[in-house]
Formats: sequence, structure tokens, C-alpha cells
Amino acid sequence: MHFVKKVGTSFFFNSIFVFLGLCSLEQVTGEPNGPVQVFILAGQSNMEGKGFPRPLSWQLGQAKYRERYLRFVKDEDDEAFLKTLHSSLAENSRQPQYAWAERKDVWVDFHEQHGNLKVGYSPNRDCFGPEFNFGQVMGDLFEEPVLLIKTAWGGKALGREFLPPSLRNTNKKIKALAVREKKTVQEILETYGVFYDLMIDEIKQSLSQLQKNHPDYQEQGYEIKGMVWFQGWNDLFDENYRKGYESNLTALIRDIRKDLNVPDLPVVIGQNGHDGDKKGAYPTDKDGNPDNHATLRKAQWDAAQVSGFEGTVVCIRTAPFWDMDADAIYYGPGSWKKDVDKWRQFGDDRPYHYLGSPWFFAQTGTAFGHAMGLLLEQ
Repeated sequence: MHFVKKVGTSFFFNSIFVFLGLCSLEQVTGEPNGPVQVFILAGQSNMEGKGFPRPLSWQLGQAKYRERYLRFVKDEDDEAFLKTLHSSLAENSRQPQYAWAERKDVWVDFHEQHGNLKVGYSPNRDCFGPEFNFGQVMGDLFEEPVLLIKTAWGGKALGREFLPPSLRNTNKKIKALAVREKKTVQEILETYGVFYDLMIDEIKQSLSQLQKNHPDYQEQGYEIKGMVWFQGWNDLFDENYRKGYESNLTALIRDIRKDLNVPDLPVVIGQNGHDGDKKGAYPTDKDGNPDNHATLRKAQWDAAQVSGFEGTVVCIRTAPFWDMDADAIYYGPGSWKKDVDKWRQFGDDRPYHYLGSPWFFAQTGTAFGHAMGLLLEQ
């Protein structure tokens, strides 16, 4: 099983290496006070982060799972972490307190949140997304400070809210889009591409406010090193969005490179992994045709194979990270409602959020980090 098989290049990502963190990534030579190494993490709700703290905390107390999360907790002291949590719950069951680890050489910007890498850069309190383990991998790779600009919003489609400007930059294109979508030109102008533009604005704002948001910044400059794109759920349910996903995504990559003036910006595409590979990597319907999930997964995969992207764009399969422990409870006899406490040992959300499994988001972040590291070695 491979997470990446990039046509025209010589590297493969093997699941064993990613799971165990054994990818051979050489630390990049640099200076602690050198230019800040900037990475953009973009997408929708699963990039925002839906790894929940309740299952993480329970698993941390189990020898079988403890090693998964030690870097998440302060001083890697699981006993102190659990003691703090249980004491806080005894005082107020609705106000759990978590002693999260904090990494000072990796910074995060997420909308109005700014600070050092830790759990909590999410719309949900004490949740995390791929950024945590991605940041750990990048922090280990570079001697310079690392900045993660997390620019993500839930419920947004690439075919609509994230539509890149090159697909809407002339009156002819806008009118054609209006006809296809059965909308007025004004409706297209008001809604299509709005979050692409907002994403670019947020990136530029973060870069212009480094000193304000991160006091340890010493005006040493920055380098935009790479981007991770993890999005796709909202494009599943519109035929035009599914059919156009590959071309929309390749246009988005080209437009971002142009807007940020980084012509060969390395890009990691996170392939949708909902329901894992239970029905195969590319599921089919009863007639043997690719279902909606397969269509979108293939579009994401194919976008990385486009001519001109060789050695700079890869697609990472996330289906192997689907949490089968959480799955067995959610879909098991009586469903998750049969025993809510047991359910929250592994998950805490719906399938479209990967069941809220912290293990899914931890593995995904690590895989994205190793993928980016290997791209940077090219």
C-alpha cells in the first residue's frame, strides 16, 4: 500500500514508514535566526481540525495507545496530563482542563488565533487538525522558525466558494458559469471564489503582521516553502463540481503560485479518505461505476499527475488512516448511541469529520509532513 505514487518521479511513500515516522528526512541546514519557513494549510472543516480531546485523553491512559499522543501533552508526561484533566472534571464536569504541549519554534496563524504550535487552533475547543503533527515534522526538519498559516473554512466547495480567479477572470467565463449554474451574473460575482480571495488575503495579512502576531520574530524575513490542500466533501454532492474538480484544483494550484509569486510552490493534496478503504480505494456502485467518492478521489489523484507538476505536487491517500476502532462502534450493533461512553473512547463526531478521531488527524498530519519533506528534497 502506498500513500503516494508520483508518475515521473522516483519516490514512493510506504505506509509502514509513515506510521512509524521512519521516513528518511534529512534536517535542512539553516540558522535558528534564519528566514521563517512558511507553510500554508488550506481547505475546509477537516483542515480546520476535528480531532477531539475526549478520545485522545482516554487513549492516553491506555498502554496500547499511549505512544500515539505523547508529543501532544506537556513534557510528554501522560500521568500529569490525566491528573490535571481528572481534577478539573471533579470540580466542573463541563470545564475540562488539558495540559497540552507547546512548541515555541513553530508558530501558527488561524484566523484570529496566533501563537506557538499546540492543540486548539480549531473552531472547536481543544481540537486539532493535521497542523499539529505536520508542524512537528516541519519543526524537526528546519533549524529556522516555522510558521503555519491555517486558512480553512467549513462547508466550502472548490467548485463554488474556492473557485480560483483564472476560472472567473473574464466576463465570458462568468457568463458561462452563470448559465451552467442557472444563476445570475451578480450571484456568481457575490459567491463564487469568495473564499479563494479571502484565503489569499489571510496569507498576505499573516505575512505582513509577523512581528505583531509572533513576538519572537526578529525581522529576519520569510520564505514560502509549501502548501497542503485538504478539502473535497462539499464538492461530492454536485455533478458539475465533481466533474470539474481536477481542472478546478490544477487551476487553484497555478493561481496560488502566481498570487504568492512562488512559481514551483510544493503542494501536498490530501485525498478524501471518508470510510477508509472498506469498499476499495475507488468504490463503485451496484452497476460497477465509480461512485461519487471514487470520482472525487480520482480527480484529486489525477490533479497531481498533470504535466508541469512533476516533482512539485503529490497526492496523499488518507483512507488508510480511517479509524477502524471508531468505525466499529459508530456503525456497529446499536450504533454509537448504544454506549456513548465507549464511543467517545475513539470518536466524537460524524463520518464527514472522520468520526472526530484524533488518531486519524494525527496520522494525517504526519503523512502530510513527510510528503512535504520529501518534496522539499527534490
